[in-house]
This record gives sequence, C-alpha cells and structure tokens, in this order.
Amino acid sequence: MGGRFALGLMALDPDRFRRATIISAHPGLEDASERADRLAVDRAWIRRLLDDGIEPFVADWESQPLFATQARLPTAILERQRRRRLSHRPAGLAASLEQHGLARMPSLWEPLAAFPGQLSWIVGAADSRFLGIAREVVRRRPATRLHVLPGVGHNPLLECPEILADLLV
Repeated sequence: MGGRFALGLMALDPDRFRRATIISAHPGLEDASERADRLAVDRAWIRRLLDDGIEPFVADWESQPLFATQARLPTAILERQRRRRLSHRPAGLAASLEQHGLARMPSLWEPLAAFPGQLSWIVGAADSRFLGIAREVVRRRPATRLHVLPGVGHNPLLECPEILADLLV
C-alpha cells in the first residue's frame, strides 16, 4: 500500500516532488466493474480476518500466488515477516483493507502520466501482474525509468534488499 499512498501524494501536489521511486504499486482501477469486483474480494478478506482471526487470515494471505517467490527466502526472514503480519490488530487491519484497499483508491493513472518530475518504477520480473502494470505506466508515461529485477517477485524490499538499496542510492 505504500506505493499507492506515494502516488496519492504525488497526485495531490505534483510540483512538491522533483523525483519519485515507486516499487510494485498499482495506480488504481479505472473500470467501475473491476472496482466492484475488487471490493467484493477485499470484503471477503475482511470477513475471513474478523470471523476466523489473525492467524488463519495470515496463513491464507501468505499462500496467495502473489507471494510464491518468497518461499525460497531464508526461514528467519519469513518468520520475521510472519511475526510482523501477526502483530496487527484485526480490527485495524480490517479497517485499513476497507478504507485503503485498491477498490477504494481513486484511479491515479492520469496524474501519474502528467507527473512533471523524474519517475523511477521498480518491479520484480517474477511478479507478472505488477510487471504488466509497470509496462503500462511506461506506455502512458514514456519518460519513466523502469527497473525490472530478475527472479524477484512482488516484494523487492523483502526479496532483494541489497539490489534495491543500490537502485535507491
């Protein structure tokens, strides 16, 4: 969600930012039916969380194909990530999903295309959905510098922090 919040800030005051780096983000859904479908999915996750508790929710969340590349990470890293996920308060997490999920976020494609600053976009090559989004960003805003990280999935912060650190310098 951090990338979406950054895109929102850029849309609110684009002249405030001379440059931005976005990692594995979605600029929003443009189609009302896609938005309604996503809201139904988000609400199913919320029901799962509130009805069954944080542990079953996290187990299901982590088993999504989006996170499959993380299975090859060292056990200590996965356990630390799991502890973080389990530390969330269910009501707070549910509220965040309801209020800040992709279904609720306005489409930021137009302000993104008009962003006057330098824009870098980072995405994992093994994250096919977000790689497609990144390529669409470049199509709509050709001045964007796209960095595709080989063998990396949806979370470069977790999967390749050293490579990411070099790109962020």
